[in-house]
Amino acid sequence: MTKTTRGSRTDTAAARHGRRHVLKAASALTLGAAAGTLGFPAIVRSQQAKRFLKPLVAGLNAKEGDPTYNSVSLVPKILREKYDVQVDFQIHPASSLGTDLGQIDAVQTGFIDITSNTTQQFSQYDRSFDVIDLPYVFTDWEMYYRVARSDIWKKQAAAFEAKVPVKVLPPVGAGGFRMLSNNVRPLPEPGAVRGLKFRSLTSALDVEMFKAWGGNPTPLPWTEVYTGLQQKVVNGYHVQPIWTFQFKHYEVLKYATEVKAIFAIQFQVMNINTWKSMPEAIQKPLLMAFEEAAQIANEQDRKAEAFFKEELKKKGMEIYAPSAAELSKWRAGGESVWTTAGKGIDKGLIDSIIRMRGTS
Repeated sequence: MTKTTRGSRTDTAAARHGRRHVLKAASALTLGAAAGTLGFPAIVRSQQAKRFLKPLVAGLNAKEGDPTYNSVSLVPKILREKYDVQVDFQIHPASSLGTDLGQIDAVQTGFIDITSNTTQQFSQYDRSFDVIDLPYVFTDWEMYYRVARSDIWKKQAAAFEAKVPVKVLPPVGAGGFRMLSNNVRPLPEPGAVRGLKFRSLTSALDVEMFKAWGGNPTPLPWTEVYTGLQQKVVNGYHVQPIWTFQFKHYEVLKYATEVKAIFAIQFQVMNINTWKSMPEAIQKPLLMAFEEAAQIANEQDRKAEAFFKEELKKKGMEIYAPSAAELSKWRAGGESVWTTAGKGIDKGLIDSIIRMRGTS
């Protein structure tokens, strides 16, 4: 799920006082229940335990138990049981250490060690991953898997690291495709959007997409979205089903349309100085543990996409699947962003991503 969307640099300054308390908190999380639910591969233990003494503080936007929470919280257990590496994680969910951009700022300054958020939220720091957030570039989960494991992803990660003081960790799915939800009327096609105000991210791609559909993009921190919808500061947003359900936004939303424009990917990063302070004997298993945790979370997330759509329906939301003709209108508006806000993205890079669509 933001400088005006879920964050500001003042959040980081305000939170700095709290770091002393953060570092005094209990460092080990009880992950037995999560591991039992999600399942782990057979454990192969090494012969000599290794330990990183500094506890790693993670500020996450997901709630405890969500896939993008588990993609971090499962890491210390995997490290301990599979690689005999002991690293203590202190994980703070649900934006408890600041709003989205506040936590992204904080991981760069070193106030926290790890954070994650959708790729769109990182675009104001560097635009290496804007290609991922072009409307209608992704077609399905299988394409996401191919891209996330590709040399293209590694190349873009290196470009991002060259400009932003973080180490890019393995990505994880963030709820599948976003739905266009609102509390005013059904939106079968873009013509019905005109006049509505939608909570947007600060990403230029996000802002221009709403404009292309006829809506009025309105940046708003995620922590203020429920009240904003309730008070009609905004009429809706473009968000994955899991977030809509977990934050009880079905209480202030009525309609949703499966526009299939943006497949959300959670970008996980670590402060670069924290990363560099680790010996290679810790770095290598840490990356492998993050990769394994991401795989577990991806499968959980993939199943959860359909599950949470059904849960939202049970709560009274109407979810509309556009016809082929209607979807073509949504797609035309979304793809127009490729030549406006997306005009600076290398066309060769776009073509390389599109070639990974496959036949599924």
